[in-house]
Amino acid sequence: MVFTGTRAGERVRKFIFLLTVCVSLFAGCSSKDLFDCEEIRNPSYSEEIEKIEAYLDGKNFGGAVLISKNKDIVLAKGYGPCDKKNPEAGQIQINTTFEIGSISKQMTAAAIMQLVQKKKLKLTDKISRWFPDFQYGNDITVEMLLNMHSGLTDCLNAPFEFFPRKIANQIENATVRNEPVEEGIILKYLNEAPLFIEPGTEYFYCNTNYYLLAKIVEQVSGLSFREYMQKNIFVPCHMDNTNMEFQKTDTRGYDWKNRYYSIPDEFSTGYGDINSSVVDLYKWTQAFVNGKVVRKKTFKKMINTDSYGYGVNVQNGEIFHGGATNVFNSFATYHPKTKTTIIILMNVPQNEKYAATFAREVYKLMQLEEK
Repeated sequence: MVFTGTRAGERVRKFIFLLTVCVSLFAGCSSKDLFDCEEIRNPSYSEEIEKIEAYLDGKNFGGAVLISKNKDIVLAKGYGPCDKKNPEAGQIQINTTFEIGSISKQMTAAAIMQLVQKKKLKLTDKISRWFPDFQYGNDITVEMLLNMHSGLTDCLNAPFEFFPRKIANQIENATVRNEPVEEGIILKYLNEAPLFIEPGTEYFYCNTNYYLLAKIVEQVSGLSFREYMQKNIFVPCHMDNTNMEFQKTDTRGYDWKNRYYSIPDEFSTGYGDINSSVVDLYKWTQAFVNGKVVRKKTFKKMINTDSYGYGVNVQNGEIFHGGATNVFNSFATYHPKTKTTIIILMNVPQNEKYAATFAREVYKLMQLEEK
């Protein structure tokens, strides 16, 4: 068989890559799904992979990594145990699930924009439309929630400012015990929480915004937030290992006191309630940036900023978001100019090892500008 021309050369390269993957990982890749594997290594990037793995090993990295360029998976691999206290939990692989924290906000924002596309709400709508008893409802728009300009106090990171002291203590105690909190507790005390800054005046990162956006999705769609996300985000993006169940992850992390705990169920709705894998987040990223989740015009509006857009940070052309729950941290980034995706998921607290630092260094080691 003879291949000629640029397109044929590309076909050869893809054929060799897929053949190498299948041969080297045959035991883990018996199905037709490329991602039904323990790991993926692209021989076309062997030099970069060698440098990346040396760096990760040198930093004693634990977690999962996926790197892609254009439509090629460069490297997808897990490192370390799923649960250091339980050897039977096995080793981390590419489909292993973690809490992804605030990376969830990308999907919440996309859900809102899907409803905007269907003309079921407007970015300029006052949130008093859905929260008529909220005293600041006429001062805050949907867009202010999306781009972090609402001025609201953060229910998660500033609980003693948002809630009465007694309630804030109850939430903190429930968190470390992995106990539920009262359903709807954020809405219950929303009207009592003071504004942090005047709405619409400046950027302030606030998880309360995305909790309210999730509640708007529920009211507008008539579905629970979990039902909406499953039907309109996870299934269309083929995110087969992604869920929104409390502590339904393959991995566990521990803090400096050796405790495993998560943000209470329902309390993290909309801003940090998704569990996923590097493979599923890669699928999400590819669908999101290529107009498969929202229209390309809508996506461009979501990233039309030099700061915080709609559920994403945008800086120097990079589109990214980090995530941190109590004993997990994560980072997902997409570089449009080089069409590079890097996803890092870790089952260690952010104050021990920072997923964003690993992602930045991995990008440098890729030496993409010279490719």
